[in-house]
Amino acid sequence: MPKELIDVTEAARDFLTKSGYFFFQLEKTDFDAAKKQWILTFNVNIAAAKLKKVLVDDATGKVLAIE
Repeated sequence: MPKELIDVTEAARDFLTKSGYFFFQLEKTDFDAAKKQWILTFNVNIAAAKLKKVLVDDATGKVLAIE
């Protein structure tokens, strides 16, 4: 069953917090239907844009990677 955007966003935010990022703002969301992955792009810096992509598996809702 596909995950809802709110669920994958919460998983990504929890992962960023546990990774040591204390500021993050969701900038963009994409869904890769072929890979069945959500790609959430966050700005993790207050002063200047520093973008990080968090990949979340649609089937499990677990974070796969951060780029």
